[in-house]
Amino acid sequence: MNYKQRARLELADARARLVDRICERISALAAQSAEDILQRAKVWGPAAARELDRHFAEHPDALTAPSPHCPYGLVRLLRQLDADGHGDAVTQLACAICGIPGRDVSRPMPQGRCCTYCVHRTTLRQCARCGLDGLIVKKAEEGSICRHRYDQDDRSKVECDDCGRLRLPNLRTPEGRVLCQACAPRPERPCVRCQAVRPVHANTEDGPVCKNCYEPPARLCGRCGRVRPIVLRAHDGKTDLCSGCYRGPVGDCVVCGRHRPGRHVIERAGAFHCMSCGPRPLRECGGCGEHRTVHALWPLGPICSPCYRRHRRDTAPCSRCQQPQVLVGRADDGAGLCGPCCDTDITFACNRCGTAGDIYTDGACGRCIANERVRDLLSQDGSLTPQLQPLADALIAADHPISVINWLRRPNSGARILAELVDQNTTITHASLDALPQDGTTRYLRGLLLATGVLPARPENLARLEAWFHQTLQHLPPHQARIIRPFAEWGVIRDARRRSARGRYTIGAAGTDRADIRAAIKFLTWLDDHQLELDTIDQAVLDLWLTTRPTLHRQIGAFIRWATARRLISGITLATRKFAPPSQFMGEHEYQAQLKRCLNDETIPLEVRITGVLVGLYALTIPRAAELTCDRFHRDGDSSYLTINRNPVLLPPKLARLIEQQIEARPVSRFMLKPPQTSGPTYLFPGHFPGRPISTSHLHGLLRQHDVSVITARNTAMLEAVADMPPIVISDLFGIHPSTAHGWARLAQNSWTDYLAALQKTQ
Repeated sequence: MNYKQRARLELADARARLVDRICERISALAAQSAEDILQRAKVWGPAAARELDRHFAEHPDALTAPSPHCPYGLVRLLRQLDADGHGDAVTQLACAICGIPGRDVSRPMPQGRCCTYCVHRTTLRQCARCGLDGLIVKKAEEGSICRHRYDQDDRSKVECDDCGRLRLPNLRTPEGRVLCQACAPRPERPCVRCQAVRPVHANTEDGPVCKNCYEPPARLCGRCGRVRPIVLRAHDGKTDLCSGCYRGPVGDCVVCGRHRPGRHVIERAGAFHCMSCGPRPLRECGGCGEHRTVHALWPLGPICSPCYRRHRRDTAPCSRCQQPQVLVGRADDGAGLCGPCCDTDITFACNRCGTAGDIYTDGACGRCIANERVRDLLSQDGSLTPQLQPLADALIAADHPISVINWLRRPNSGARILAELVDQNTTITHASLDALPQDGTTRYLRGLLLATGVLPARPENLARLEAWFHQTLQHLPPHQARIIRPFAEWGVIRDARRRSARGRYTIGAAGTDRADIRAAIKFLTWLDDHQLELDTIDQAVLDLWLTTRPTLHRQIGAFIRWATARRLISGITLATRKFAPPSQFMGEHEYQAQLKRCLNDETIPLEVRITGVLVGLYALTIPRAAELTCDRFHRDGDSSYLTINRNPVLLPPKLARLIEQQIEARPVSRFMLKPPQTSGPTYLFPGHFPGRPISTSHLHGLLRQHDVSVITARNTAMLEAVADMPPIVISDLFGIHPSTAHGWARLAQNSWTDYLAALQKTQ
């Protein structure tokens, strides 16, 4: 027998043994069917049959427990048996690295046969872009690309067809849609813990685990130092973070614009939202019954944010323990219950004072935290500064301690300035505050010190004018300062001191004086630009300057008169402009409609309604209305009176009720604290700064916002008043100059004369 004959006999014996092994494993399978399966599995050839026969000799159980180092013919045979419906009798070979069966394990590795994915992610090859050895994930025109360069390159990112974000593609559907990793559906397999078929969240040693059953590994947290489940692993020099320390990714919120922790909301095209602005599910609130976003889960049910704040702020006696607590539950009869009475650990009692209410931080209420931080701010060497004791008492006793805390923690607030003054260990005076930049922060701090009695009262408008002038004078050239200094000090500020001593130096008057000084500076600067001297100018020079600056005609008049009186200039006159009489008036119907609207429309703010009626009935100007104090209003029996000038004026009953409502509900929270009772009368319309009334510009803006006319209503009210009362009475009641009252009387008389003359001509 030659070699070829022996080879044919050995091949026939090998094929027969393969058929016998398949028929032995699958008893219902005939020999001819087994031979057909071997042929379709491409292991009937000489080389494949001999290799598979030798493997079966070494591994008799290869059909049920295939070895990872088996020939590829066994893999094809197992797949063919599964395709023909005999998969229950055999076991498919799994990848030697990932352990997932059913994949193409055509690549032999030192660990055994592996799938293509595991080969690529474990084999290091040179990257064409970075030149380093890495895991190749893509072949581009320039060569193979590693995972790191592929992920970092923007050219690899595409727009997800589901969320719209520009991200790396994770799945391409048969319809051609490209999905990112967040939007691509995860494979569903039985969870080894709950046995439910769900998307796989992680592959543990026991097998696939769904998201509900997955437990993050418990390790030492790098921030809090406790052994807790880790949700963010250490990377790039950062330590592990537990669920309590990890706040999520940080970005710019598309709603509030703040840089805060949050997440990308898929329902809103993948836009980044912070934790506060992100969408929340709508559920029926257990407090108000409305369908709103859930803020907390209490025994009485889901609670929305407004109800959560209201319950924490407004405490009430518990129906079971009768203690004032935050009621988080409800008894069978509908009565409120506190947390301990509901067998829960939800409690809002301060761990310092024991008071139930709104907890601010560390288990302490806002008042205790405010007390601690105020004393820490105003203390020097551990003891409270005696001068600032009234301020400390007022801040601690504020109606809203949270507003005090927010003021203390604000980086650009007056608290920082106050801390620096306390560290200097000197007495705080007006002069020490004048040395600081005069901005809104300094003015607010000065108002707090004035309202609490730390600083003595002073004419603030005059003081601000003097401080502004001294600061302005430092930036003037010497030859201009020699002229502006005496003009401002003896011509403007001296007159301002006289008016301030009479108590009628308002913010508007101070603004007019500043405008006069600015106009003088602009005029001297213009002379310098044209190389002219003040003592050589004539009428033509002044007229040329006024031609280009007609709005400064009134302001420059004070400087021209002062310079002429001091003989600095001569032969120059400034024509006075005659103001035309008022020409804007309301019709009777419009006038009555505005008064009725201000008296009856409850949607308009109280300060707008009261000011509108005072302007329409008593021709009161906005600055005088803003400076009204509460002590000017009083009742005498059933009648109510308001002292506008020196004599009380009888008020309509509806206006009196509006003023009483404004006095009872004055927005004192605008400046955090209530001024002490000894600090003088309080304003009817308090402003933003402590101890100051509402600004006239803000009150004007409120009137315009609610479409309440001022000029036309005041002019109409003056005509109505002079038609019924003598001018001298109008002067005493409304607080206007007698000559002004007589001018209005002449205007009203002339109007009636012209009307009667025109009427006679028509007849």
